[in-house]
Amino acid sequence: MKTAPMDNNNTLSICHPVDMQVPLMFQGEGQGKPKPGTQVLHQKEKRKKMMLTTQLRKKLQYLPIITPIFILGTFFLTYCISVSHGHVEFVFPYISYTAVHTPARGIFAQFVNIGAILLAANVYIRYLQMSEVLHRLVATWGYRTTNKASLGVGLISAFGFTMVANFQTVEMRYVHYTGAGLAFLLGVAYLWLQTSMSIRYRRWSPVAISQLVISIITSIFLVICILDLVFSLLITDYYKTCDSLRGVYLTSTFSEWLTAISILVFVFTFVRDFSTLELELPKVRLGDAEQAMREYNQEPQQELEVRKPIFKGNLQASRV
Repeated sequence: MKTAPMDNNNTLSICHPVDMQVPLMFQGEGQGKPKPGTQVLHQKEKRKKMMLTTQLRKKLQYLPIITPIFILGTFFLTYCISVSHGHVEFVFPYISYTAVHTPARGIFAQFVNIGAILLAANVYIRYLQMSEVLHRLVATWGYRTTNKASLGVGLISAFGFTMVANFQTVEMRYVHYTGAGLAFLLGVAYLWLQTSMSIRYRRWSPVAISQLVISIITSIFLVICILDLVFSLLITDYYKTCDSLRGVYLTSTFSEWLTAISILVFVFTFVRDFSTLELELPKVRLGDAEQAMREYNQEPQQELEVRKPIFKGNLQASRV
């Protein structure tokens, strides 16, 4: 491992050298020489794997771009479908109400589940990145704990999105609201945990300032949404059609949409850091190659020696 010293621009470079070549040994029955053609096949296969690995590990910056666009696109798609079928009003339903009837319900569930997986991937990669940074900077126990806490909070928040997607608000109201609470409340908590680490180690860089602004705005929207929702539940569904209370309903629905949008927009702030990360795919090895070949009715012809899964970080972050 090589660590470059801090330069005048306060830039930290971390690089973990990883051997890209995986030794592959072919053994025939009682012979140490590879069988005819196996060496050429091995070289072609190795080149393909290296090309795929290189492409994937250098494109992590697209993950925090695709994730919010994918989820927000799902919200607006189901909204348009529900409005076109007359299932909801044009101005302006709760997000969950756009997924009560088919076909929007199936689309919402499927795509939000995928989006939740993408969110979890962002949370996990961010955790790995910050773990490397905090280790290099010899961070205090408190911030290492904060990073671990953000991992747990972020993953539970992503799980809350799956509950919102799979349990419709009309048929399973309490489970749906539990999922919404996990997604939004813990989502905002995750924003503040990340913001605190950015301010501590980035000082007042553009990324840290952006995260702080988004966290404040999201918190305001969430408080407004909760207050309006509680008020609306106390006076039943009458407020939807009563002109004097229509504003309360619309304030609540707009606040919910803006809270969700703000949480997802926060993910965009990871783009810069993810662009300097390299993540290598994990690989597996057969514990007992001979036994495995017998299971597939084949004579053991080769033994594959594979490295353990490795996270390779090549990080350049200002003051991080």
